[in-house]
Amino acid sequence: MRISALLVLLLAAVPGGIMAQCNPTPAVQTAIDSLPTQSADETDWQFRQKHDAAIDALLKQFPGDFFVERTYIESKWRYDEKDKVIAEYKARHEKNPDDPVAGYLYAVALEGRQSRESIKLLDAALVKSPRFPWSHYGLAGIYGMPVFQNKEERLKHVKAFLDACPDSLDGYRLVTNIDDKEVLAAYAARLRTLLGTRTDTNAIRAWGTLWSIEFKAHPPSEYDGLRKQVADDLKRLRALNREDKRAWYSTLEQGYKLANDQKQADWAADERARRMPQPWELASMSKWFKDHPRPNSDDPAAKKRAYYADELKQADLWLKERPKMVEIWRSRLSAMEYMEDIPSAEVEATANTYLKLAAEDAGPDGPDSYDYSTIARTLGRKHLQPELVVDLARKCQAKQKKEAENPMYDGYATKENLQDFNFYRAQNFVNPTGYEAAGYIELKQAAQAHLALSRMEDELQAVKAAVGDKQEYKKSYLTRAAFWWELMARTAELEGHDQDAMGFYEHALLSRFEAQETPETGLKDEVAENARRLWAKLGGSNDAWQLWYGRQADVLATQAALTWEDANQPLPAFELTDLKGKIWTQASLKGKTTFLNFWASW
Repeated sequence: MRISALLVLLLAAVPGGIMAQCNPTPAVQTAIDSLPTQSADETDWQFRQKHDAAIDALLKQFPGDFFVERTYIESKWRYDEKDKVIAEYKARHEKNPDDPVAGYLYAVALEGRQSRESIKLLDAALVKSPRFPWSHYGLAGIYGMPVFQNKEERLKHVKAFLDACPDSLDGYRLVTNIDDKEVLAAYAARLRTLLGTRTDTNAIRAWGTLWSIEFKAHPPSEYDGLRKQVADDLKRLRALNREDKRAWYSTLEQGYKLANDQKQADWAADERARRMPQPWELASMSKWFKDHPRPNSDDPAAKKRAYYADELKQADLWLKERPKMVEIWRSRLSAMEYMEDIPSAEVEATANTYLKLAAEDAGPDGPDSYDYSTIARTLGRKHLQPELVVDLARKCQAKQKKEAENPMYDGYATKENLQDFNFYRAQNFVNPTGYEAAGYIELKQAAQAHLALSRMEDELQAVKAAVGDKQEYKKSYLTRAAFWWELMARTAELEGHDQDAMGFYEHALLSRFEAQETPETGLKDEVAENARRLWAKLGGSNDAWQLWYGRQADVLATQAALTWEDANQPLPAFELTDLKGKIWTQASLKGKTTFLNFWASW
């Protein structure tokens, strides 16, 4: 039995004893730091197998080690794995109900799924063993989440943990959500002293935590001094020359941004991407998209065609570097939607390669629903391979049902977040079912199209029920309802019911008007084109068409795209310094009409 495991067992027999170290032993920390990271040429499935094998080896190498167990739990975030881990640590806790270590690890496993139960477990562990520091750590984390937010409890448990473990870098990450500037300043000073003696990878990462605490502890009027201090820190970090560590580059990038040195921030980002790229990134590709923002949906069609033609040329160059990179093939296929002169065979070949690589990347579980949906949408818009479109749409729906089993992380399931989550989850089912129906229409299988459209109607009702009072939700629902009416019209035409089809087309166009949705430039507006063709076939005149449709479309096209919506949330207190050095607060703006532009950098 190894010393760390023996220590835990011995201390477990001592009521109120400290049941775990504040930091891993050097051997354990080295082993955890040595866990594999994904290389650019590895698929997600290959990396998942390699990482799982490494975790299993770690558990055998350090049986019962607290930090290894926690690392194992945190690595199992997928839905099916999460259930397995919860069951495993529930059994351990039930076998040793008085062991705070078992209670803490079970609480970690439950966090996000049953966080209220985690709170109970951690509180119980503190009653039985008040000197066990990690119960404080777990409670401080949960009380910082929006659903369970309790600033007093969070501060109490952060202080308790850092009093017991003043050299634990884990604890200082909790400090960033504290509001008390004196407390922040005190912990910043402690962390700065601690980092001054360390050069390990975890310490390099912690510099970002330190800077966050320091900026939060000071008013904006003192930021210039802090930026100079960060610049001095960066000189020390840069001298470490940890060119083999992603954390080194990431910390440098963050620091240079804080120091207002964008050139060096770009250098750090580019060097990391060049030396240690993730499978989903390519330095030349990232730089191109940074320098060439995607066109807006209402930009001129010619501008879009030029942009996407250039993107396709760039994709050919990117593929010479990374021929199996899924993101390049996805980008290539999406660009082809806007190009009318691309040969059908090239579109189909791109779609097939994208599908093949996405399947290899995902492993036995198959690609994400997003990949199935993207390919089905593009082939459907190009009226290509309808059999494959139907197959992809059905696979997408099956994958969506499995994905929908994964609940929202409960610590962030506020009323508004849960409304967003439920709405978008319901909405995501609609379009793939529409792609399936469109495929059947292309195959001239009206009966199968009707079955798909019946399911699509049910899905639309679920979306409508989730709209609530949000205007953007209503617009999104109406856009999908227009898609359903269009497909109903095409099916009616397939069956020879032209009058019915004309009525359905009118409903599709009216839904678009109600949603204030203009047809996207650069793509064929097949709804309006088909409706006008059928209008003429039924004897309608051009003048009447212009009176009914053309005028409304013209008015909509000239309306401003910007709309205002009430946020219905209180504005937190703030203190901002303008370019002239004047400080503005919420109180100073009281009674005045004020426009605030909020943005965030992640």
